[in-house]
Amino acid sequence: MDINHHNLGALILAGGLGQRMGCQNKGLVAFGQLNLIDPVLNVLKQHCDYVAISANQDVAQYQAKHVEVWADVAPWLGFGPLAGVCSCEAHFPEHIEYIQVVPCDSPFIDQQVIEKLSQQLQQSDTLAVYAQTATQIYPVIFQFKRTAIMHLKEYLHTSNKRSIRQWLQEVGAEAVNFPDDAVFINMNDLQTLNQHLPKGQKPCL
Repeated sequence: MDINHHNLGALILAGGLGQRMGCQNKGLVAFGQLNLIDPVLNVLKQHCDYVAISANQDVAQYQAKHVEVWADVAPWLGFGPLAGVCSCEAHFPEHIEYIQVVPCDSPFIDQQVIEKLSQQLQQSDTLAVYAQTATQIYPVIFQFKRTAIMHLKEYLHTSNKRSIRQWLQEVGAEAVNFPDDAVFINMNDLQTLNQHLPKGQKPCL
C-alpha cells in the first residue's frame, strides 16, 4: 500500500518540566552537535507534510528550528501530554487527516516507524495506532485519525483522566509490532541520556 504523506502531520511533545533531567528543557539538551529534539524532528520534516512542536517554555528556541510551536491553552491546561495534542490540533492545516505524535526525547525514531504506523492506520478502520515490541508498549509514540480529536477532548473533559495509554484503549487503538526496543529508547533522565550520548560528548550533569 502506498502511504500518502501529503495528509500526514506530526506533533512533537516538548511541554514537560524535565524534572528527571535536572529541570532542563529536555528537547534542548545537547545531543552531539544537535539538540535532543533534532533527530526526530529531522525525520518528521522529511516524511510529514506539516510538523509542529507542543512547548510551554523556550518557545523562541523551538521556533528557530523553522516549525510552528504552540503552547497549551485553556481548557486543556494541566492535562499532561494530551493537553498538547488538544491545544495544537486546531492549528494543523485542514488537509491533514492523520497526526503522528512523538516525544521530544526519543532521538532514534526513524522513517520505518513513521511509515509502518501510517500504513496500519490508513488501511484500518481503527482511530489510532501505537508502537509496541515483544517486551514493551510505547503509547506516547502513536498516530491517530484527526476525526478522533472530539473523542479525545471528551475523554479529557468528562473522565478527568490524563493517560495516553487509557485513551488509546478507549478508542480501540491497534498495536503495531516492531522488532527492536532500541529505536524507542527514551532519554527521560540524565543517566539514560549519558548512556546514549554520541561518541566524544562529555556526560551531562
